[in-house]
Amino acid sequence: MVAALFFAVLGSIFEQRREGAKTRDKLDENTEALRELAGRTTILEASHQHLLQDFAEHRRLTDKNHAEVTGSLADARERLARIEGHMGIGIPPPNATEG
Repeated sequence: MVAALFFAVLGSIFEQRREGAKTRDKLDENTEALRELAGRTTILEASHQHLLQDFAEHRRLTDKNHAEVTGSLADARERLARIEGHMGIGIPPPNATEG
């Protein structure tokens, strides 16, 4: 009876050791996967920062171009008004009635 109890305890110890080894292997796999994901996250964060910088540069360039176009349009309107005034032509005011 003592021998049976001894073998049962020995079998339990062996089973626990085997399950512990499996658990350790799974933890090692998960740790490796976590390291890989951390590396990918770092790369994605760097890409995100690069895109933010590119977007800021694009925004600055767009605002500059918009200001230039707006200024150019104002100059063109002023020149057109002078030309119309010199030639004596122009669009009548919107409230003018024919009579």
